[in-house]
Amino acid sequence: MPPRPALATAAALLLAAVVCCACAPAAVPPAQAAAQTAASPLTPAQAASLAPPAHSSRVALAAFHLRDERGLGPAEALRVLDEPRSNTADASEAPKAITSALAQGEHGELALRAVALNQLGRYAEAVAALDKLMLARRDLPPAALADAFVERGLALAALGHQLRASEDYAAALAVAPRHIPALLARADQHFALGQAAEAEAGYSKVIDIAPDNILARINRGVARDEQGRFGEAIDDFTQALRLDPRSPVALVNRGVSRSQAGDMAGMCADYLAACRLGACFRLQSARGMGYCGVEE
Repeated sequence: MPPRPALATAAALLLAAVVCCACAPAAVPPAQAAAQTAASPLTPAQAASLAPPAHSSRVALAAFHLRDERGLGPAEALRVLDEPRSNTADASEAPKAITSALAQGEHGELALRAVALNQLGRYAEAVAALDKLMLARRDLPPAALADAFVERGLALAALGHQLRASEDYAAALAVAPRHIPALLARADQHFALGQAAEAEAGYSKVIDIAPDNILARINRGVARDEQGRFGEAIDDFTQALRLDPRSPVALVNRGVSRSQAGDMAGMCADYLAACRLGACFRLQSARGMGYCGVEE
């Protein structure tokens, strides 16, 4: 059976409300960070740039570990949040650049805790933290409340509670009808449930609002491929590559759709380009079946 394209996934959502970023870049593992910095001695300025913010509040420091590529990731963020309050600066010291309506005292901590727990796969605990957050602060700004609903919906979906997840996505869209993470999450859920046409419609709504949203472009291509519309799928992956020419996900998925359309040379070109970016699994599989020549 020919391979199928795979959906692209987004990162954590609540950081948008807590630390003013759309999503959290993946943290560099400590070993990788060490390898990157061990090649030559660091100047004092370089060393300072790799350190967490000075005199950070617990909210600021946890946010640093979740959103900054120099941070140590969700486990370290939870460790910071679990420290006695006397060990970190008062929340009022949080730099203005990373505070918002959500990042106020306990509410900011609950939001960050939920994000970290979701990233660690501790979904039931994430749901509990989000329940507490929304009970404690129902007057959140619409976008922040929508983020909380979506974050909880993603955790519920991971636990297998699809109906409750769907209700949370609907609640997010009720308070913020153009909320892109909610539209994406609902479309992803449709696709996971085998409803490719409904998923395509959802991704199209996102593209209507934000034409440069690469996740929507890639995932609509996947939904179109699933319906056998390979040419339209290829067009979406090509548009995604115009937005990010170094996207291995878009390259691999376009290669899959090209193979479905009978363009084996195009498939191999995309698999080879993806492999040069570190995603070699499709190229290796194709070579195992006698396609795409030999290693270059």
